[in-house]
Amino acid sequence: MIKIIAHRGASWDYPENSLEAMIEACRQQADIVETDVRQTSDKIPVLCHDKNLKRLVGEDCDISDITAEQFKGMKILGSGTPLLLEELLTMNESPRKIILDIKEFGLEKNVNELICKHGWQERIIVSSFYTIIIKRFSKLNPDLETALILDRVATIPIALRLNPVNHLFLRALGVNRLHVSYRKSNVAGSAKLAKLGHKIAFWTVDDPDEIRRAMSAEPYGIMTNRPGFARDVLKDTGGLDEEHAHS
Repeated sequence: MIKIIAHRGASWDYPENSLEAMIEACRQQADIVETDVRQTSDKIPVLCHDKNLKRLVGEDCDISDITAEQFKGMKILGSGTPLLLEELLTMNESPRKIILDIKEFGLEKNVNELICKHGWQERIIVSSFYTIIIKRFSKLNPDLETALILDRVATIPIALRLNPVNHLFLRALGVNRLHVSYRKSNVAGSAKLAKLGHKIAFWTVDDPDEIRRAMSAEPYGIMTNRPGFARDVLKDTGGLDEEHAHS
């Protein structure tokens, strides 16, 4: 059954990647929480999508130019509490499973150490647009699940075509899952890949009709800013994960 993946937490209701968004995602019973990871100047992994902080906190500086303590003193989109990755991994009511979108090179070792330190090896999916980052994590920790993010079809030109042998190319990449942009993807092509055994998730899907259409490709998950709303849509259409179907 399809998993509900909270994109940057419950970011429809609270500032993205904030403490409040993560708590709300758990309250809305998301199966998985997805978040972005970057690193501060003192090499601390934090939850942050943008390299430059102008949009998020109103400061025209890069996350790599400030310390973790400085980041913690800011407010995300005016009201959200910033989070270190370690804080997410040690929340009292932590998510059931977490997808880490690794946004930059050079933090693989620090992130893997935190995953192992807090016993998250079996509940983490490491994702990235960059195959080299995926390969680095696989080398550091072969037991971790990984996902390659596909934005444009041109990212991997053969990946979403319908030739049945093309799935061998994806196997050779060594990734467990594909996270595909819903609006820019070929849903039929993704459905073909799913039938060949590749685990597909779509991002980011908030409209009820688009959620239903995404279901036709038989993804393992749907990433959404509205986990509670998506949960209701899936429940009404019979696509909800069994664990949540009667809660």
